[in-house]
Amino acid sequence: MPSLTTFLSVALLASVVSAVGNTCKTGNVVHKPVIDGTPVYFPATWREDKAAPALAKDQSCSWMVTIPQGYYAKLTISGKMGDKHSYFQTVDCTGNVVQTKLETKHPYYFPSPKFTLVVSNEAAATFAFKIEWAPYTTQISYIAGIGMQPHVLNITQDLFAADFSSDKVALFVSPADPNDYYSLRSSLVFEGQDYNGNFVANLYTLYETHQQWVSKGSMVYIVNLEASNKTDILLVQDIQYANFVDYVELNCYGVSTCSASVDGGDGKSAVLSLYASRSNETLVDIKMDPSATMKVYYGSETAFGFDSTYNGSTINSQLPLTFYGEDVTQYVISNGKATLTFNIPQ
Repeated sequence: MPSLTTFLSVALLASVVSAVGNTCKTGNVVHKPVIDGTPVYFPATWREDKAAPALAKDQSCSWMVTIPQGYYAKLTISGKMGDKHSYFQTVDCTGNVVQTKLETKHPYYFPSPKFTLVVSNEAAATFAFKIEWAPYTTQISYIAGIGMQPHVLNITQDLFAADFSSDKVALFVSPADPNDYYSLRSSLVFEGQDYNGNFVANLYTLYETHQQWVSKGSMVYIVNLEASNKTDILLVQDIQYANFVDYVELNCYGVSTCSASVDGGDGKSAVLSLYASRSNETLVDIKMDPSATMKVYYGSETAFGFDSTYNGSTINSQLPLTFYGEDVTQYVISNGKATLTFNIPQ
């Protein structure tokens, strides 16, 4: 029979292992299990309803995850780094990189053929993940040729897929809450007519550029893989009607007065306002080159959407100016720097 000393030694060893935490290595390759719907966990005993377990210090780990054609992968990470030099990192098949120090189970979505997960830590940390694979089952919601009129979509509210075409397609992303826009990760953008086209990025990545994205070709496919019930907005335009040197959204989330600044140099710039729940906004202050003009459009920059023109030398004497619109209002500055300040009903 084992002695009391033996039991105490085993208990002490278990305590030491638990305190040290899990270890991992580089070069792991993870394939989709044969049976659809079977997830892969690290550590194998972790489940997403539990806190992330300890990760030992001085770890360098990587997992290359393969994704069959016709499938996407969903990655859920839970963990926290313990020092300023350490990180979690994901790299998609196009090379888009996201680095974080804290992960609270907001999922990532990746198309075929692969993505890479990297973990590097100096101090002890916590870390766990879950990977799921699923086929693209979302049917095309509609096919739209983009002409003079812009398209405004609640892009993450429901499952969604659509083809958009024009000479070149321009996308501008506006989250419902600019402080919490993880829901944009589930919307994937491809050049082509479906998910077999060239993957560009998810809308989360595109939003973080704070500028519009323009396609190389004539067709773009967008699919949202998970309904968030949020009113994240995607503006789709033909680039010939949104061709600006600088393009900035007026975002007054949570405040009644806010400003937006643009710098078009010798070219045009625009302040974009996307109406989610309001019907008007009032320009109360503007700084712009006296030789420049500001033109206001309801919709894209077309003769059909044109509303009014204001000269930089006289516009301040006309303030305040209230503008009305249903979906999109654009304030186009002919040249130079400009700062526009608005009062917005909350």
